[in-house]
Amino acid sequence: MKCIYTNDYGATYLLKNSPNPLCEIQLVVDTVGIFMSRADVKQLLKIVLKMDQPCSCAECGNQRCSNIWCKSPLIDVCLKLEGQDRNTFEDLIRGTLFALQVDDTLELHNVIRKE
Repeated sequence: MKCIYTNDYGATYLLKNSPNPLCEIQLVVDTVGIFMSRADVKQLLKIVLKMDQPCSCAECGNQRCSNIWCKSPLIDVCLKLEGQDRNTFEDLIRGTLFALQVDDTLELHNVIRKE
């Protein structure tokens, strides 16, 4: 595992031998790790950015939503993001995407980044 980006909210890691080759990124918040693809991370940023807009679900009553729900047949994950946590989580996602883009650019031009 190689750390991609870290801040006060959590960290992201690049997995070398991921059980699922598409999910090469692990997002770690507290003691929970979520395996994600690059497309998942990009989609998560879109969801976080939409949190500034009023929500149309029954629970939120046309107010800003502070929860991100991810449901799958195996597990449900809910992240509650309010105030500074939302900003710090957005920074975690943006920093991860930026670091991945830098690494991709360096690899494309055969430049090796020192660890």
